Amino acid sequence: MKKSTKIVLALVAVVTFGGLVSDPSASATPSTPQTTQVAPTLPTRACPEDGIASRNCYWDAGKRQGKGYSYFVDRGGKVTYLNPKLNDEAARKLFAAKKKKAGWEYWGVVWGHQFCWAKVGDTSYIECFDGFRETS
Repeated sequence: MKKSTKIVLALVAVVTFGGLVSDPSASATPSTPQTTQVAPTLPTRACPEDGIASRNCYWDAGKRQGKGYSYFVDRGGKVTYLNPKLNDEAARKLFAAKKKKAGWEYWGVVWGHQFCWAKVGDTSYIECFDGFRETS
């Protein structure tokens, strides 16, 4: 094959290939389905103060007690504090294990505080995971 023929064939190949690449219909990618993210629904009902492990409620410590830690309880019963340091599951389990080993009783919710334990006797002591302490 002559050199000029090779050059013409090469140019035809480049033009043809280049036309395919630059052709919008040839390079169009299939459309991907659009997904929308839905924000979780936050509870609108206030949690009770004592003894009841509620679901789908919130505790506004500022309004209820003037201080403390606010949280919400989802429909599955998971407690999520607005202060991230109190959401450490490993720390909660360690706190519970220490209290159980020391003979304390799990009392649950005390005056709006979650994860509370009590040492009952002539003088009773209550300690909650969020740092709340009470003596009676």
